[in-house]
Amino acid sequence: DDLLDVLTDMAIASPAICINRCYGNVDEEYESYMPSQLARVFINRMNTAESTAVIELTCGRKSDDAHWMNLLTYCVQGNLQAVFDEYIHLIASGLDHDDNLIRQIHNQMLESINIRTTIYNIDTYNSFQKRVLGSKDRSTNIRTHFSVAFTKGDGQEKDTDRKKTIRNAFNSPFRPFVLATTSIGQEGLDFHNYCRRIVHWNLPSNPIDLEQREGRINRFECLAIRQNIAKRYGNIHFTTKDIWTEMLRKASESEKKDGSSDLIPFWGVRPTDDMVKIERIVPMYPFSRDGFAYERLIKILSVYRLTLGQARQEELLEYLFKNCDNPEELRSLFINLSPFYHT
Repeated sequence: DDLLDVLTDMAIASPAICINRCYGNVDEEYESYMPSQLARVFINRMNTAESTAVIELTCGRKSDDAHWMNLLTYCVQGNLQAVFDEYIHLIASGLDHDDNLIRQIHNQMLESINIRTTIYNIDTYNSFQKRVLGSKDRSTNIRTHFSVAFTKGDGQEKDTDRKKTIRNAFNSPFRPFVLATTSIGQEGLDFHNYCRRIVHWNLPSNPIDLEQREGRINRFECLAIRQNIAKRYGNIHFTTKDIWTEMLRKASESEKKDGSSDLIPFWGVRPTDDMVKIERIVPMYPFSRDGFAYERLIKILSVYRLTLGQARQEELLEYLFKNCDNPEELRSLFINLSPFYHT
């Protein structure tokens, strides 16, 4: 009696059908098994204990339907088609648009979703103490889903592949949703595809380090940029199947003014009161020194951003000194930037 409803939900949000439509929008020719292969991996992820708990919480508490029907409802409510459309657009923007494009997109999506658990050797206090004293001790193993050591590792290909896989997984719309990293993650790694909030567990002493950290999520077509563009131009009349390219083109026409940089709208959009922004979260104790350190750090960072990349920087700096209420304070701030300027 619910056959029509189930078939409709399948047509709208079945993983294999959504992926099949996405691939067809990119290229009409691709291997027919690809959508089913990726859908199978996606379903395996949705059958895990944590995914099942989420689906039951949102769709299954008041439903007697089987898990697969609740999952289908979940995919409809979450607009799985739009999720895959956006994800494929992001992957394709960093690849060569040749005959191998679909294959590369498919492999990256497959790798990002199909994460396997692994075993790491860890030290306890007792095992470390025995090892230092030269005695042999049985190592302790721990099983992890997403943890990975961003160190030199053992140099094996498997170690390198896992780092890449976990990084790609965080840059996907699927798990993991939270990344915890030491300062080793503040340079050279991009995490901007699906992240716009950054929590600074501690404050760096150097404003450049702060800029480096936040630069991981403030990049080309980052999440905040796409959310603003979708909010402003998501209701335009689309004439092609590549909706993200159309929205970006419309944003470029509307946001740019005479003399505007080509960074708009890919790096920045016209500011409005209700726009989505990248969020900086700095937890600190009341009345701690971090409050003063943060104010000082932001002052230096503002000056650094003001001068970096500007033409005739020496004249700009001279103007700042002459028109500042407290030149000595400004001078002390620039001491922190001395490695970057000859002035």
